[in-house]
Amino acid sequence: MDARLKFEPAKTRRAFDDIIDQVRDRLQSGELRPGEKLPSEREFAEQLGVSRNTVREALRMLEISGLVTLKKGHTGGAFVADSTSGAVARGILDGLTLTQYSLSDLTEARIGVESLIVEKVCERATDAEIDALEEVVRRTAAIDAATRWREKMNVHLEFHQKLTDAAHNPILSILIKPLLELTHDLTLRVGPSADDYIIESRYRLLDALRKRDAAAATAELEWYMSKLQDRWIEGTTATQAATVAR
Repeated sequence: MDARLKFEPAKTRRAFDDIIDQVRDRLQSGELRPGEKLPSEREFAEQLGVSRNTVREALRMLEISGLVTLKKGHTGGAFVADSTSGAVARGILDGLTLTQYSLSDLTEARIGVESLIVEKVCERATDAEIDALEEVVRRTAAIDAATRWREKMNVHLEFHQKLTDAAHNPILSILIKPLLELTHDLTLRVGPSADDYIIESRYRLLDALRKRDAAAATAELEWYMSKLQDRWIEGTTATQAATVAR
């Protein structure tokens, strides 16, 4: 830890929140960096002018938020997490879970983010990355949806994750992850479809990506999401009808 890095005495009225805010402020300013060790509980408490219990609870909350990793042992302590992307995506997902939205809202948001992703993939992806995407499609096509539906959907999710990686933009990776999880969970609840339009769509998308044709790739994405939304509506209606019948 940089010996020059100092923390101010915490405000008595909101000591717990103030500790968390100070750590976040120093992360945003760059004074604290991924992997860096925070002061010990004793040092922290002395700098902040609070009890060690208050420091301990603040660190636990920072750990829950994904900003800090707590390690035990002689070389342990509180460390700034190496990556907070998962925690950020989880926070967005939690917020979306508590938000009222329609299927069209979800589709619109997904198209908006993923259209930018395919545009950047056309600009930045290597041929090897596109080959890797095609390998995922081949694996997906080989899975029998009737007997291994969940496995097939997991590989579909893998395709979108690799597609996002090929855009080489970590912020897009954070933004798309909660949307993918929402659509993935919804599709699993709706259940399998006899019409395996997804594989055909995937190959058309791959063709557009190889040609670096962002307009064609976006158009294919929009067609696919429209079909997926129709499937959600059909499946949701069927589920509601079955519930009423019981």
